[in-house]
Amino acid sequence: MATESHPADRDEGDASAVHADAAAMPTGLTVKQEAAIIALLHEPTLERAAKKAGVGERTLCRWLDEDVKFIAAYRKARRMAFTQAISMCQRFAPMAAGILAKVASDPASPAHVRVNAAAHVLKFGREGIELDDLVGRIDVLEQQIRSSDQLKGTWS
Repeated sequence: MATESHPADRDEGDASAVHADAAAMPTGLTVKQEAAIIALLHEPTLERAAKKAGVGERTLCRWLDEDVKFIAAYRKARRMAFTQAISMCQRFAPMAAGILAKVASDPASPAHVRVNAAAHVLKFGREGIELDDLVGRIDVLEQQIRSSDQLKGTWS
């Protein structure tokens, strides 16, 4: 089974990883700015990101404060990275739920561990129901708004 690597786990010399990240960059940025965005996503500090991108830390800070295209591209790249992380969480959710259920029902587990696992199962189940209810309520409200807009259009 193939697994996805976390950006921080990639080799320094992994050109394909950098190329894949760079391919997602919008046009209108310099090569150094593209490298800086990739570095910002992978490095823990501004200093290390600037060094990895081959720019000064003050330059990187200026881009983050003043360069509208750079800021927009960086925000988009962060959103894309976060979306991938959420997808990974969703992919592993059934396994995580199975582990919680297994621990909660394992008589060999200490009582406090079983109680904690059971509490998490209940909490996540309740939150799922609440989210489903909210989605249903929003759907009804959106339908009412559409119906109201259609009625207004016929009376105009």
